[in-house]
Amino acid sequence: MVLLDASIAGCVSSWLDRDGSPDTRRLKIADRCVLDLDQVLPLLTETDEIAYFRRLRRMAALVSLPEN
Repeated sequence: MVLLDASIAGCVSSWLDRDGSPDTRRLKIADRCVLDLDQVLPLLTETDEIAYFRRLRRMAALVSLPEN
């Protein structure tokens, strides 16, 4: 979970540094994190934990969208 958190933070930071223009490497990482969180979220039991990782998943999904 710590690695997912850090990976998504890196993707978001890169996305912000590039003015919302994701690079291919970060897109792949963010996509993988979304898939990983989809597997882990149903296993979480703490309300705060669930809320935090749902928000984190949403951020990863948003930064993994291709540039329009």
